[in-house]
Amino acid sequence: MIRFRNNSHRALLAMLCCSAATIAATGARAADMAAPKQPARTLSHAPAQHAAHPGPMANEAITVDGLRNSPLNLRKSQHVGEVVTHISASDLAVHHVDTLQNIQNLVPNLTIQPQGATANNNFSLRGVGFKDFTSNNTPSVMTYVDGVAYPIGFMTSGLMYDLAGVDVMPGPVGYTHGQAVTAGEVNITTNTPTDTFHAGVSEDIASYARSRTSLYVSGPISNRLRYRIAGYTAHGGGYQINRYNGEHLGDANEGALRGKLDWDVDSRTSINVTGHWAQDDSDTPGVFNVKDLVTPFIAPDTNNLITGWGFRPAFTKMIGVPANTKPFRNDTTWGIDLTGRHDFGWAELKSISAYEAMYIHNLLDLDSTNVATDDQYFTNNSNVFSQEVRLSNENRPNRFQWTIGAYYARTATKARFFYDFSGSGPKLRPYIEATRYNQDIQAFNQYATASYRLAPRWKLSASVNHESDDRHLSNLETIQYGFSDVHFPTHGALTNEFGGKGELDFQATSNVLVFADVRKGFKPGGFTANNTVISQQLNPYKPESLLAYEGGIKTDWLDHRLRVNFDGFYYDYHDQQILSLELVQSYGLVGDFVNIPKSTIWGLEGEIDANPLPGLFLEQHFGYQRGRYDDLKFLNTTAVYANYAKTGVFTPAYTSYDGFDSGIPKLTLNGNVSYVMHPNRKWDVTWQGDYSYRGSQLDVPGNEIYRLPAYFLMGMSLNVAPHHGRWSVGVYVSNLLDRRYVVTKDNGYNSFYGIPGAPRFVGATMRYDL
Repeated sequence: MIRFRNNSHRALLAMLCCSAATIAATGARAADMAAPKQPARTLSHAPAQHAAHPGPMANEAITVDGLRNSPLNLRKSQHVGEVVTHISASDLAVHHVDTLQNIQNLVPNLTIQPQGATANNNFSLRGVGFKDFTSNNTPSVMTYVDGVAYPIGFMTSGLMYDLAGVDVMPGPVGYTHGQAVTAGEVNITTNTPTDTFHAGVSEDIASYARSRTSLYVSGPISNRLRYRIAGYTAHGGGYQINRYNGEHLGDANEGALRGKLDWDVDSRTSINVTGHWAQDDSDTPGVFNVKDLVTPFIAPDTNNLITGWGFRPAFTKMIGVPANTKPFRNDTTWGIDLTGRHDFGWAELKSISAYEAMYIHNLLDLDSTNVATDDQYFTNNSNVFSQEVRLSNENRPNRFQWTIGAYYARTATKARFFYDFSGSGPKLRPYIEATRYNQDIQAFNQYATASYRLAPRWKLSASVNHESDDRHLSNLETIQYGFSDVHFPTHGALTNEFGGKGELDFQATSNVLVFADVRKGFKPGGFTANNTVISQQLNPYKPESLLAYEGGIKTDWLDHRLRVNFDGFYYDYHDQQILSLELVQSYGLVGDFVNIPKSTIWGLEGEIDANPLPGLFLEQHFGYQRGRYDDLKFLNTTAVYANYAKTGVFTPAYTSYDGFDSGIPKLTLNGNVSYVMHPNRKWDVTWQGDYSYRGSQLDVPGNEIYRLPAYFLMGMSLNVAPHHGRWSVGVYVSNLLDRRYVVTKDNGYNSFYGIPGAPRFVGATMRYDL
């Protein structure tokens, strides 16, 4: 049995030895070891002629797409029966996507929310998601960067620079690569080293003194060895105001660096090495007060950009930070990945070895006041070693194609949480509390998939996978300083599950594809580890499973200048994992993950993309989904707090939500119009406008306090560049109408808080490439 725990040297040595042995034994080949090969089907953004920043960087992204001569992007994917939203590098630039959370405005039925005020991302795709406030559980949506899985949400921050594109695939996955999860995956592909020398720098300056600088340099070292170095830094942009003294909060102070080497060992073998590092020393976003349920220190905020903070000297001294400090992040992430591929002629062998690590230190004020009722400080030291080996003959002109492989991941976590409740009063929690724990996870997924072309127009494919997940929670201790110190025994949870997929594609005509599939997916169970005060919180929640049915049609018309794609899905959901609350009589509410025995989700998605005139591109994409709880009893927090306000006693009150709507956003819309003008042969002028709409969302069953109102956003940009594309300048505005909206809501100890979305930003961009 492999055991690495927190010994980074052993993990790195194992990673290097494992990949080197695999590649040496086979003589592994390949060029780009980018993200898992998912056919990037539908809902594609950014036509090839509609690059926001032409030049070497944009050209590299277009080359990756392989669509230089296509009026609309991704013609090849129109003949593949899978639903994948592809967002090209140029469209990421056009829409100023600099964080993963921005992607939700471009993808139907996708939600990406921060966990509280942290840099941790929680994903939900087609209503399937997981709100992991403890950061020690498998997500429902797995993020991959150049084929490497990132199973912890914190690790996905600081990635969005020097990108070739992003692909979002909904539904159960894990049949052709990586780990098995129920909701889908986000595949991020970074730019690869180039055969000729290129370098570039870009600058984005905007409202609230925000600045973002990106740069890259890429080229050959020899005829077989190439390199690429890219980085970015961001500062300012804080738009929240302290209600007490008018001080600003939310300024960024972050930077990242990524280096790549591509080595063509011979005509059949190549190796890629990537190293990356990111540091985030930004302000933690503030929260605004939604409702104080027990002790009315402040009234609810009518302006969600107003916040407040303040930490007791005893608390800052205990956690070792300066007095009078702001809420802050001190997050470091880094990793090294080694990928190789060898082409046997009849099949290709691919190996990916990776070691990813993070060191998180966050100080939060979740009561939005200078009173110590819910001040938090937490640390998380985690690392993930993963190894994947895959043999495949896909992308060959064979009637029968297949893939077999295995993925192994070892995750070690050491975390500690501090809470200052001392201002809540002598009858509540008049103390500082700390919880610490260690967790070790070993996941092993084996998979196989095969497809066979039954006839020129028919293709049948089938997949099967099995995953074992073994996790142990140890050294768990909760201290209420001056009151109690409780140690909990080691707990374990083991998941062994099978999944599968069957798909049928029918190419009705050269421009019409009809497809249907059925998938059975699953996600491992796990533990609630944060703020543990009773043994019941340590009962592991069960794995969840999803039986997914999907069908759709893809069509191209008018010589590929009009695309109309639609698909529908139905999910039969069992043991859905959800963040619930438990009531401790003398303590109050505590978070706890539970399973919903039965629920149902169904929906529709579609895109209409058009290139009616030279230089004019129109895009309209939509997602509609509905969810229902078929079997659910849930703690009614509104009734619990109402009774406490009257009696001073916490009393449980449960409500049946059988048949209730699950609260997922019903309607998501996004549209884009762009026009490229050519005043003369020397200049290109691009005007672009976009919008997005998200329907109302309810994160907790039956409690309207958690309701996120629907919101509508608009943006515009104007970009000018010489036709050779070596430089460009532009202006833009995001959230043109300056809408005030909320991206997430959550509960503190005795109040509810919200995280606001960004207000209007007006900015200018400059770029120069060699």
